[in-house]
Amino acid sequence: MRYIKLYAAFWRNCIRQAIEFRANFFANVAANLGWMLTIMIFIDILFRNTQSVAGWSKAEMLVLFGTYTAMRGLSNTLFYNNLSQLPNSIRTGTMDFILTKPVDSQFYVSLRYIGLDDLGQMVGGLFVVVYGWAILPNHPPISVGLLAAFFGMLGCSLVLFYSMTLLMMTTAFWLVRLDNLMILGDMMFSIARTPIDIFRRLGVGVFFTLTYILPLAFIAALPVKTLFGQLPAEQILLEGVALSALFLTASIAFWRYATRAYSSASS
Repeated sequence: MRYIKLYAAFWRNCIRQAIEFRANFFANVAANLGWMLTIMIFIDILFRNTQSVAGWSKAEMLVLFGTYTAMRGLSNTLFYNNLSQLPNSIRTGTMDFILTKPVDSQFYVSLRYIGLDDLGQMVGGLFVVVYGWAILPNHPPISVGLLAAFFGMLGCSLVLFYSMTLLMMTTAFWLVRLDNLMILGDMMFSIARTPIDIFRRLGVGVFFTLTYILPLAFIAALPVKTLFGQLPAEQILLEGVALSALFLTASIAFWRYATRAYSSASS
């Protein structure tokens, strides 16, 4: 209950900040929506010159892009922008104060600030999913079980997103002067918005790596293919739960090891 109350206080403070700086809030929302519109225009231009990309039609591609965008907007809102500040906190010594606070350091570092302006990106992504589904030539039948598997996989996707980001950003305890870790992360996660089937052309090893070793396929592509009925829902959901649990455990263990090894900025 203590952590729930603390997290509620984080939300209240960030809502007050968004209300106080309204112009900045709406400018960021507009920028996110403009970025989405740009990608949708690119997809439209692409499919004016071809019928499919690696077996994905325009409508399916829009559902994939919308799913990725919604997950990215949610992750940015909850934790991604927080973790992006980790290298700067270590370099400037702010981490010293975080580690001495009477609260779990991983909780504080991950969830202190809520990026409310990124909620527009999440909502916009959901609209793209609905639009892409609406223009599908033949709507595949959807059962309650299939929807449950889809949203269950999106839950796994969020956990994987968080765990991989935390694993990457925790290396900042040793790579103190490397300020472009988040740029590397953005480039890596952008792979998740492309059809995973494209990478089959590069060989089984690359496809397997992006599915199970660096499971970017589980962020958007595999949940969408499950929704389309192209994959066995129970098996993929089970794999998603196992991978997300494994990566979350690894990220927590790595964070604890890093904070124990941290000797403060002043030493």
